[in-house]
Amino acid sequence: MVGAAVMIALIAFFAYMGDALGYSQYDRPIFTGLLVGWALGDVKQGLLIGASLELVYMGTLTIGGAFPPDIYTGGILGTAFAITTGAGIEGAVALSLPIATFALLIKQLIYTFVRGYFVHRADAYALKGDDKKVAAMHVWSTLAYCVPMAIVVGICFYVGGPVVQAILDKVPRFIMAGLSAASGMLPALGFAMLIKMIISKELAPYFFIGFLIAGYLNIPVLGIACIAICIAILVIIKDGKDKMKYVGGADDNEF
Repeated sequence: MVGAAVMIALIAFFAYMGDALGYSQYDRPIFTGLLVGWALGDVKQGLLIGASLELVYMGTLTIGGAFPPDIYTGGILGTAFAITTGAGIEGAVALSLPIATFALLIKQLIYTFVRGYFVHRADAYALKGDDKKVAAMHVWSTLAYCVPMAIVVGICFYVGGPVVQAILDKVPRFIMAGLSAASGMLPALGFAMLIKMIISKELAPYFFIGFLIAGYLNIPVLGIACIAICIAILVIIKDGKDKMKYVGGADDNEF
């Protein structure tokens, strides 16, 4: 159990370091679910649970100072507890949301008191013109956030397994049936949130083209994804040529 807790903590550290590695998406439940399943010896279940949680959290984004529930901890611990207790996908969804909300409170405390300290130190070094120490504050700030959160995740998994199992054993069957129904509805909510953010006059035709291709031509998802990549490349090339024409026209008009 200790070894599994250490593995879960390392996965959490890797997920929280995702932003430091660029916009890698390593922190998404569909990826962390794979890693958790591998660490606990059930890759298939980890993938299934991770994919289901990804649908739930698909539309959650951090915008400015508004933080959504912490999908890193929620995805990792929700998947881990569901695998170890045999709760399945509906249990993972039921566990993930409150865990993610609780982790958000810890995250906000770290952002306010710990990372805030390093920001002020970086400001002080910037006034002195010490760019190396400013860069060092960024590194230490990242570690001061990722390491504590990883430790919290590891400890919660180690001590929380029996507690979660005891709670699940006492939950009436009709409540679990309701949670199972809710787990089927939440992915639709996640899709709706995502579509609400990305839908526009420019993007709506592509959405309906993909829907029609899937519905009438029976092309698998991988094939549709390849078509979408080709369309995206063509759009990027066209936009680049249009910008070059505009710049060239502006230069000609100056003479």
